Amino acid sequence: MADTIFGSGNDQWVCPNDRQLALRAKLQTGWSVHTYQTEKQRRKQHLSPAEVEAILQVIQRAERLDVLEQQRIGRLVERLETMRRNVMGNGLSQCLLCGEVLGFLGSSSVFCKDCRKKVCTKCGIE
Repeated sequence: MADTIFGSGNDQWVCPNDRQLALRAKLQTGWSVHTYQTEKQRRKQHLSPAEVEAILQVIQRAERLDVLEQQRIGRLVERLETMRRNVMGNGLSQCLLCGEVLGFLGSSSVFCKDCRKKVCTKCGIE
């Protein structure tokens, strides 16, 4: 198979043929000439102290955000459990949360799409 040349002028790139790719696989040098680096080249690519510090700050910030998110989720779960424990009505003829009578003579109701129960308009905000 012939090599395919991409680009023009000094910025040409040659697509490796099957033989070259097979050779690179045997040598475990990667599929691209850019993935193969000698040990000498790897040693030259170290991070400066400023780069290390910047990376550590980003990691620490991400960890803090993870902790805050876990706390927020915990508060939401706790709030949901509290609502479940404090249920007063049946969700059909009474408000599920406060137990107020719903319907023609009682309070108007709102249908909760999450739990599929009825609540009064005062509790419907929650």
